[in-house]
Amino acid sequence: MNPKISPMKPGTSGDEKIYEATARGKFKKEEIIPVVGDLVEIEVTDAEKKKAVIDTVFERKVYVKRPKLANITQIVFVVSSKDPKPDLLMLDKQLAFAEFLEIKSLIVLNKTDLDKQNEFKKIKEGYEKIGYLVIETEAKNQKGIEELKKQLQNNINAFSGNSGVGKSTLINGLFQEKITQEGEISKRNKRGKNTTTAIKLYEMDKNTYIADTPRLFYFFNRGN
Repeated sequence: MNPKISPMKPGTSGDEKIYEATARGKFKKEEIIPVVGDLVEIEVTDAEKKKAVIDTVFERKVYVKRPKLANITQIVFVVSSKDPKPDLLMLDKQLAFAEFLEIKSLIVLNKTDLDKQNEFKKIKEGYEKIGYLVIETEAKNQKGIEELKKQLQNNINAFSGNSGVGKSTLINGLFQEKITQEGEISKRNKRGKNTTTAIKLYEMDKNTYIADTPRLFYFFNRGN
């Protein structure tokens, strides 16, 4: 298993080191697969090489099947104002799932500089009227990044959105460095090319994490 940054259960490890951990065989029998975001208890098998095994996976408050994530507290729904065009039907479906699971939702309207007709303002107004916080961003120009960063504090945040909407560019902007690959837009059909192939959890600040996911959120489950 590749090393992952994941919050551990308070009191199980005080040294804040990162270990490469594998799951014990008992989890296979119990049909439990540790996923990014799980709160776990580990046993260190090689302190020098930072190797460990996962002994316990604690009860999940939230479990997302696709992509596999646990215990997220906020979903950041990234919508492109232009190129690709905003998919509001998909956004509405995902907002409904988040509401059902009592996960906080944050809407980011990215690439507002490309929308010369300012149609994004109508979108923002519509969602704000029903109680959602909507942030305007121009990821490549760093506009709106500081406001977004404030809204992420003290949460395990997962970024969701179609390919090409600028998720990776936003995450790189938040960290002020290139930590995830940015995609391109096809000139022929104006659609994004998926560049994120694995789920990664990054620590932004104390008690603040960001998950970059390779796809939209499709199925949500409460608990295991």
